[in-house]
Amino acid sequence: MSPLALLPVLALAALVSLAAAGLLLVAGHGVPQLAAHLAFALGILPLILAVISYFIPVLTRSAAAGFGIWWPPLLAWVGGMLAVFSFAGDFSPDRLSLAAAMGGVAAAGLGGWMLRRARRMFGPRHRGLDWYLAALGFLLLALVAVVLMQVYPGQRNALRLFHLHANLLGFVGLTALGTLQVLLPTCMGRPDPGAALRLRRDLKWAVGGVLLISLGAAAAPRGGATLAMFGTALCAWVVLNMLRGWRRHFGTGLVQLHGAAPSLAAAALGLLGLLALGPPHGTNWLQARPAVAGYVIAFLLPLVSGAASHLMPIWLRPGVQDEWHSSLRTRLCRWGGLRGLILLLLGLMLAIVS
Repeated sequence: MSPLALLPVLALAALVSLAAAGLLLVAGHGVPQLAAHLAFALGILPLILAVISYFIPVLTRSAAAGFGIWWPPLLAWVGGMLAVFSFAGDFSPDRLSLAAAMGGVAAAGLGGWMLRRARRMFGPRHRGLDWYLAALGFLLLALVAVVLMQVYPGQRNALRLFHLHANLLGFVGLTALGTLQVLLPTCMGRPDPGAALRLRRDLKWAVGGVLLISLGAAAAPRGGATLAMFGTALCAWVVLNMLRGWRRHFGTGLVQLHGAAPSLAAAALGLLGLLALGPPHGTNWLQARPAVAGYVIAFLLPLVSGAASHLMPIWLRPGVQDEWHSSLRTRLCRWGGLRGLILLLLGLMLAIVS
């Protein structure tokens, strides 16, 4: 069996986790941390690590990954399950630290494999690798913050806020932005001439913006709001620059009822909208639970559903693409644009309504 067989399972598991977390957040059942970790630790983290494992051979022009590299997403999934059980039960600090350590080992192992592949490749490396490495760096920082919560209990809230923003905007956000600039042109069936330049120039602004947001959130209300707002402006500029490039090169192709690309474009708009809502959220004009619900519904659901719709045929039957792949992709992408638009509007509405 091909290692790619794990990807459809993890993609479906992530969609179920995201939908369940969104329902919990909207309904107000359980503590927000339970829903958040159900979505991110159990759903998104293993899927992202698996997707990175899938794309790295493409970006490094090397052989496909074997079973040996699929242990990071599986280890992360076990750690995510441990975290969810902890928030559903006794909030055990030791269990949460163990879950964070498992995620950290998974991220470090995948990062080391990426660097080895990059060193052995011929020619210049693809800049998408840099985005993935930066995303894994933020994941490691976020997980270190979990362990430090037990060492410095007086700084627990500051570390929790750093952990949250480094995860959502650093790990998930940078991975998404790096992947979208490669995946969306593939979905459209034609290249984006500006993607390589954006990937090279915009990473420093994205990393700086996420770092300022994470540190500003941790420092609030002691002057952290200014840092966070400046970081939000940097991140929003990166997303806007990408959307401008897409509009220039793809035009109305992104505004369709069907297809994966409109869903991915809706996810990018969702991220931009949530960044715009960041300052009101940071100043407590908007509550935390609606903001997280909006992030899940307006950004993650159209992102994962759009990407899975396009890639699922390849994951299910690797090799030469034929009529079977085309037919399945057409069925999976049907109403993708409408679905993405509905999720975008619903998520942003929920993020605003307290």
